[in-house]
Amino acid sequence: MEYSTLRKIVKDSIESGLSVIGDGPKDAIITHFLKRYRLRSLEDVAEYSKEFEEFLKLVFGAGAMYLLKAIVKKMFENLDLEYISTEISFSEAVSEVRKMVKPIR
Repeated sequence: MEYSTLRKIVKDSIESGLSVIGDGPKDAIITHFLKRYRLRSLEDVAEYSKEFEEFLKLVFGAGAMYLLKAIVKKMFENLDLEYISTEISFSEAVSEVRKMVKPIR
């Protein structure tokens, strides 16, 4: 898998996972996170997964766990991997997926 594919999968998974809160709130959360960390695109979250996870916990408290699990589940689906409900965090999942990226030569 190419690094650009990883970035797109992370972006798509976040958008899908956050869709449960509605488009307006989802867009507000994404915009606020991007501005807070001066990022250009939601795809940049691939490099800021821990910060994104902490941001959601700050905003949603205990409810963030539901959203983060939905995002991780969607990430596994996008990769055609079986999702087994485990206690893997979003940042850990991104780290594991990053290991599947082909190194640039």
